Amino acid sequence: MEKLGIQIIQLSRERIRCPLTSDVIHFGKQVGDRTGIISVRYGKRMLSTATPLPLDKLTQDVFVEVVDYDPVKNGLMFIGEQQPDVQVAIHWILLTVREDVNVLVHLHKERGGVTTPLERAKMILGSIKGDGHVFKEKEESLLLGKGFADVIKMMEEM
Repeated sequence: MEKLGIQIIQLSRERIRCPLTSDVIHFGKQVGDRTGIISVRYGKRMLSTATPLPLDKLTQDVFVEVVDYDPVKNGLMFIGEQQPDVQVAIHWILLTVREDVNVLVHLHKERGGVTTPLERAKMILGSIKGDGHVFKEKEESLLLGKGFADVIKMMEEM
């Protein structure tokens, strides 16, 4: 399937059994009634909620495990029951570039403009500069943390 020119390849429809899903669900309940996508580094892979959802209502069946994303070929490979949102590819790039980040929370009320994941990731990285951890634009916030506690602290300061 293709969205915005990105080729999305489903390697398996199996339900995600990553041990971090329960941590993400717990975190979602802590942050309350906000809508977004949560992505977490999981070894060489990434665990993400597939689409923007109310974070306090996450369940086991809303996750995908991203195996790889190639920005040159614009192809994303994943395991899971649902198709991931294009923003998940942006998260993959950010977690790949920022080795100091393990948790990424992308909060928003409406969609941004139509760009490729690579273009959007470059814009975000250029905006947060160096070791910054917060990107904010209109109704969108992207919080990058070493762990869930870091992200909660950033949310409290917003």
